[in-house]
Amino acid sequence: MPYCTHCGAQEQQDQQFCTVCGTKVGESAPASLQLPYFPMDPVNEPKRTGLAGYWWRVLAFFIDSLLLALVIEVPAKAMDLGFYGSLAVLTVATFLYGTLLIAYQNGQTIGMKVTKIQVVQTDRSPGIGLKQAALRNGLYGVLLLIGSVAHYTAYVHPTHQEAVEVLRHSTIVLALLVPHILDLLWPLWDTENQTLHDKFAKTVVLRGQS
Repeated sequence: MPYCTHCGAQEQQDQQFCTVCGTKVGESAPASLQLPYFPMDPVNEPKRTGLAGYWWRVLAFFIDSLLLALVIEVPAKAMDLGFYGSLAVLTVATFLYGTLLIAYQNGQTIGMKVTKIQVVQTDRSPGIGLKQAALRNGLYGVLLLIGSVAHYTAYVHPTHQEAVEVLRHSTIVLALLVPHILDLLWPLWDTENQTLHDKFAKTVVLRGQS
C-alpha cells in the first residue's frame, strides 16, 4: 500500500486525497514538509551454520550413556548399593565425565568425538572452561536427578489398593521426568538447536568443526 508523502498516512485504493491531511494523492509535499527517510536496520538472522543436527546429538548421548552404564551402573548394581546409592554414583559420574571431558578435551565427550560434534561458545568460538562446563553439566545432572529420584514397586496381580498406589506413584514419576524430557527435546524447536543446559551455560553444539 502507498503512503501519503505529507503525513505518512496509509492510502487506500482509488483514493484521490489523503483522509488525514488532505494532500492530493501522488503530489509531492514541499521538501520542508517531507518525512525523513530512515533505512531499516538489517535483520540479524540466527547463526545456524554448522549446528549439530538433533539425531547426531542423540547418537552421542546414547554412546556416552552406554559407556557410563557399563563403567559405573553395572558395577554399582553388582555391589548392591541400592536404588538411591546407584543413582547417586551415576549422577556424580555423569557430571564429572561430561564436565572434565568437555573442559579439557576440546569440548567433546567420547560420544561427541565419535559423532564429530563439539560444544563451543554461543559466538562459535572454541574453548569451554571448567566453570562453563560445570554449569552446563551441573544443570543437566540436576534435571537427571530430579527425573530419577522417584520410583515405585510394580505388582504382577495388584489389588485395587495396590493399583491405586501404583497409579499415584507413576504420576509423580512422570511429573518429575517432565523437566528432564523437555531439556532433551528442546533442540527440536530451538533456533540454535540448544538444550536448556546449553542455554544455561551459553553454549551451542556444532558438527564437523573440530
